[in-house]
Amino acid sequence: MKNPIPEQIALEICELVRQRNSKKKISLAKGQCWGCMRYSTKKNDIKARCFFDSEVKDNRGCQLINKIFDLEY
Repeated sequence: MKNPIPEQIALEICELVRQRNSKKKISLAKGQCWGCMRYSTKKNDIKARCFFDSEVKDNRGCQLINKIFDLEY
């Protein structure tokens, strides 16, 4: 298992991914980000975002964030 992503870095990458996806008309990644943000905003809890894997209790839950983190860090 890979090391967890520090929360601040996960948030930064999350914002980057959301910005990139906002420019797309339709994509699975855009739908994933939309659902993630909608769910976490309803709960008003950052720990409800997809990058926080509640089963493992680390920041490796979102494959979109993991991909960027693994390539750049």
